[in-house]
Amino acid sequence: MSSLSFFWHDYETFGRVPRRDRPAQFAGLRTDAELNEIGEPLMLYCQPAPDYLPDPESCLLTGILPQHCLERGVPEHEFAASIETVLALPGTIGVGYNSIRFDDEVTRHLFWRNLIDPYAREWQNGCGRWDLLDVVRCAYALRPDGMVWPKHEDGRPSFKLEHLTAANGIGHEAAHDALSDVRATVALARKLRQAQPKLWDFCLKLRGKQAVWDEIASAQSQGKPFLHISGMYGPERGCIALVWPLAPHPTNKNELIVWDCAVSPEELLTLDAASIRERMFTRQEALPEGVTRLPIKTIHVNKSPIVIGNLKTLQPAMAERWGHDLQAQLASAGLLAEKGRLLDGLWGDVFQREPFAPADVDEDLYGGFIGNEDRRALNRVRATPPEQLAERAAQGKLAFQDARLDELVFRWRARNFPSTLSPDEAERWQSHRDARLHRGEGGAQTLAAFMERIDALGESADERGEEVLSALYDYAELIAP
Repeated sequence: MSSLSFFWHDYETFGRVPRRDRPAQFAGLRTDAELNEIGEPLMLYCQPAPDYLPDPESCLLTGILPQHCLERGVPEHEFAASIETVLALPGTIGVGYNSIRFDDEVTRHLFWRNLIDPYAREWQNGCGRWDLLDVVRCAYALRPDGMVWPKHEDGRPSFKLEHLTAANGIGHEAAHDALSDVRATVALARKLRQAQPKLWDFCLKLRGKQAVWDEIASAQSQGKPFLHISGMYGPERGCIALVWPLAPHPTNKNELIVWDCAVSPEELLTLDAASIRERMFTRQEALPEGVTRLPIKTIHVNKSPIVIGNLKTLQPAMAERWGHDLQAQLASAGLLAEKGRLLDGLWGDVFQREPFAPADVDEDLYGGFIGNEDRRALNRVRATPPEQLAERAAQGKLAFQDARLDELVFRWRARNFPSTLSPDEAERWQSHRDARLHRGEGGAQTLAAFMERIDALGESADERGEEVLSALYDYAELIAP
């Protein structure tokens, strides 16, 4: 444990979709395993590329303008390389607040666009990733003492970082400023660790896939379900469920299909694959009257899920508080233990993906792993002086086995080293920008839609908002092809 360090980090972004939207700001700081700060914090702004328009609502929320990032930021390739350096330091656990669902996806897509291995920093050299949000949910559900738990006006608990810090007397100077959010997250972590040290150590262990599988196996070896903490189950239930594993996911070895034992599985055992599929992937309002969605979830064992094999951890008083009828749920698990094999062979059809159009290369991270030979070639591209790239491209020395990479490398060059483009390449880049910003190619936001959104938001904007929207209008004119 002594060699382990945490790198606490947060992004502010120009939109809410990690695969498409771009980072505006990154901040992070390192602590040791005891949460003592080590070294100096890192804070960077990222210069936006001229083939992308930000989401105006995100700019209103953060107050960060693209002009600010152009002036104070660094090119995206440099931004990405700096982040890789701190997250890939041996023994580093990258962690944040809701980081696995959002920030880590921003990092992966950022690395993808900038020719960096998106996954290496998550597992090589003793590195890993973790997320404080579900640890907070676990403390709320099972060991709430030592923390103040804020509520929304309707009485539901709030797990928003700014609400938790305010309720627990933690300074949080500027919500939606990345460095302020990081310092608030670390302070919240210290308070939680001090209040519930055993829970902290247990949850930290679950950053490793094998520890997750071991917890599940410890319950299954006794023929018992296990506890799963997740926001999917709702705060009125303590964000906790007793679940029974139905099957491994048919195409993802890191995903496990589970049944929420709060619902009897009797009907499930009578359904065919098409019926299960419909009732898993159709919105409730689109289902026929009287038909409900099935309480089937999937657990990603490589995303630090909070799973607990010892059911005694859910004390009777807490089970009653969260409305869990343990005997009924154990009966549900028993039925699946007895008859669950009736479902064997269905899951491949249930999770069969419909054909879909190829993603734009910027967003095609999950379109397939990069082979070792191509990865070495990408590393050579990154190590090549930018002024030599045009010559190497003209000589056909930037060739790859993966069909996506020619375009990915071209865009990387155009965004980060535009002065190195040949005349033909510069014309190709202008055509790309025109297709994006005028025709919305690749799902991009067009200039027309951007201006329309600014006008709509301006109808209810205050003085600060009007200044932000006016600056965004100016930025659109600046980059318009």
